[in-house]
Amino acid sequence: MATSTTFLSNTGETHRDYLLNLLEQSDKIIFAVGFLKQSGLNHIKAYLKDFCADKTKSSTFYIGTGLGETDPDTLQSLYNIIKTKSNHQLVLCTPDAGIFHPKIYVFITGRKVTIVTGSSNLTQHGWAVNDEVSMVIETTINSPEFKKLESYFKDLHKRYYTDKVESLIARYKKERDEHGKKYGKGPAFRFRRRKTSIAGIDMPRLRAYYEEYKNSHDFIEPSEREKKYMQAKENLEMLASNKRLSAAQFHNLFGPLVGHKDYKPKLWHSGSIHRTTYKTLDYPDAFREIVRAVKSNLSRPVGIAFENVTVMLNQMRKEKEISGVGENIVAEIFLSYNPEKFANLNDNPLAVLDLVGREFPYISSFKGPDYAEYVALLTEIKDELGMSSFLEIDSFFNYVYWNLIEE
Repeated sequence: MATSTTFLSNTGETHRDYLLNLLEQSDKIIFAVGFLKQSGLNHIKAYLKDFCADKTKSSTFYIGTGLGETDPDTLQSLYNIIKTKSNHQLVLCTPDAGIFHPKIYVFITGRKVTIVTGSSNLTQHGWAVNDEVSMVIETTINSPEFKKLESYFKDLHKRYYTDKVESLIARYKKERDEHGKKYGKGPAFRFRRRKTSIAGIDMPRLRAYYEEYKNSHDFIEPSEREKKYMQAKENLEMLASNKRLSAAQFHNLFGPLVGHKDYKPKLWHSGSIHRTTYKTLDYPDAFREIVRAVKSNLSRPVGIAFENVTVMLNQMRKEKEISGVGENIVAEIFLSYNPEKFANLNDNPLAVLDLVGREFPYISSFKGPDYAEYVALLTEIKDELGMSSFLEIDSFFNYVYWNLIEE
């Protein structure tokens, strides 16, 4: 039998009509969907009970939880139908990062296979109401198309199957309800099968993101960042010295730090700092005082060191003695001098931390205790992921910010 394809929509014959007709004729079914609602189960409930009553038939349901969209009571109802049947399984798919989001329906009769895959979830709207479209592939169990799909299902089973699925559903329901009571319609609920190792932080998600980063073309070798920050430290040492510097000499040292035009490569990693720091060229002596203040505080605890320098900076800004320099620049200077002790501070890491469970003040509101808490948290994450310095976690968080944060 040659493989053939066609399309299915909810105009005319709906997904519901087409899929239920296939269900009645099949020996084996495999459903893999991101969301499950009671309305969707209602469509197949009677058919599924008859299907399961035949001991020669089998089914596997791979169901995602989404961002809490899947109804836990419906999961339990589905499991109640199949749990006493030896050839029928429910697999709850809970990735550490992102969500489980396929819509695949497979029907096998003898050697014939019908695969329906597209946009339609197992819900009333997905099967009958929404403007949905799916591709229908008719093939055989020996075809390359089905073999590849079968391999995908085997991988899902290996990653997510547990014989304790009922307790997993109960935990999902409990955590979803607790999240709803605490946040209402606030942050999205993300169910994680594996518990976090750092309180309040979605470490399974961060670990998955870190593996993605390490295998990406955007991965930055730690030694590359270290070379740039060693050069940055040399520039800062010249700026911190008492040597007289002309405007051109100051710019030759300062420009590469922030990435001014014609001063490449940029040594510091924070984005957009080149825009505001052209103003700083009018205040070279004040900036040099900031660098000296950082140097004099390097041996102090991170929170006290940050507080001392930012208080000085804010006084300078109040007196209009400096412009273009903010708390992010102060953090860059500290990081350049000691990347094992001090962490970078800008919008990117703060957005990533907010994404995975910890909210901090705006940078302009950061005080010493905030910075100490921030560095302590990054230290835990850095150590958990096996990083050696804050340069590495800064590169990683930049990658997450620009590539993985969902809108």
